[in-house]
Amino acid sequence: MLRNLSFVKQNEHHLIKCFKVVDLVISLFVDLADRELTSNCLDIITNLAKHIILTEVAFGSELIDALF
Repeated sequence: MLRNLSFVKQNEHHLIKCFKVVDLVISLFVDLADRELTSNCLDIITNLAKHIILTEVAFGSELIDALF
């Protein structure tokens, strides 16, 4: 459901303001090996990427490592 909300442009601002949600999504993307969950987290991160400031999120360096 959160993934679907992230595809609506009007929701981006509200989702990015929820720092705990963003940190949770990044943490799930970095830590879990479940393919479907990782894919959904990547969709959310991709949709919100223009708003994510890596120095402000809890797992910024881990996110970069996981992406590359």
